[in-house]
Amino acid sequence: MHAVPYTPARNFGKVRTTRSFRTKLAIGADLAVKARGAGFAFRAVCADSAYGDQDGFRGELADAGLPFVMALKPRRGTWAYGPDAHTPVDAARALAWHGPGDPGDWQAVTRAFRDGHAETWYAADATLGWWGPDGARRLVAATAGPATLPAKATWYLVTSLPRPGGPREAGSPHPAAGLAEIVRIYGIRHWIEQGYKQVKDQLGWADFQVRSDTAIRRHQALVNAAFSFCWDAWFHDHPAPHPPPRPEPAAERGGSHAAGPPPSWPQALRAIRAWLTPWTALQRWWPACPRRPRPGSCKP
Repeated sequence: MHAVPYTPARNFGKVRTTRSFRTKLAIGADLAVKARGAGFAFRAVCADSAYGDQDGFRGELADAGLPFVMALKPRRGTWAYGPDAHTPVDAARALAWHGPGDPGDWQAVTRAFRDGHAETWYAADATLGWWGPDGARRLVAATAGPATLPAKATWYLVTSLPRPGGPREAGSPHPAAGLAEIVRIYGIRHWIEQGYKQVKDQLGWADFQVRSDTAIRRHQALVNAAFSFCWDAWFHDHPAPHPPPRPEPAAERGGSHAAGPPPSWPQALRAIRAWLTPWTALQRWWPACPRRPRPGSCKP
């Protein structure tokens, strides 16, 4: 998997327009296009509302022929006629719901989690402006409570995957996806987000985001080296049979559990952080010492 470090705009001062500065949106779209060009097959580009609310980002993916499933903010305003819904939450509230025995416009879906438990959620195709079940963009609402639409347990998703049996299915370059598939795809993003936060905390990304572009990229190279050494050490101690069997996907990825003993992600991150700490400390301590120190003397 490819990774590109993002350098904050403040590091470029007043020269943001130079080719050196790239937004996270531009980096993300470029990585997705390059991944497909390198032969990687993926179901859809998945992202939270920070990307989903950007019309330009979705347009770049659509122009490149890449399907997507992205979140929208509940109050994201969209042009519509007066009596029609103007926000995703308004579109979800317009759907009929008469209780679990008569869900109306909603459809029960099962959301499985990595720890093995499952919850019954409800999902539905909604209409918002020019987005609809059979339009170029679908708006899918998924929630644990259709009656109240709880803020922390409701998703508003925009996707370019066509509806099964809809008029766009035959002419779309992307395979159709039902409501359960849309919920499953976006559920994977939560697992990725959790892993990303662990990486950011353990590998010191927050510390280096305040440094120069050169320092950030040097740290990126150091992290890549640490991953190589620690991951190689893990598989040396846990050899796989040849040829390695294809593991069953985890629950959030469509399977019941992961086959075999998978590497422990938190343990691997702590090992990588331990590998990086001496080098990071040396970089900080070395400039504090004089150029020609006498034995036993060093500035604090």
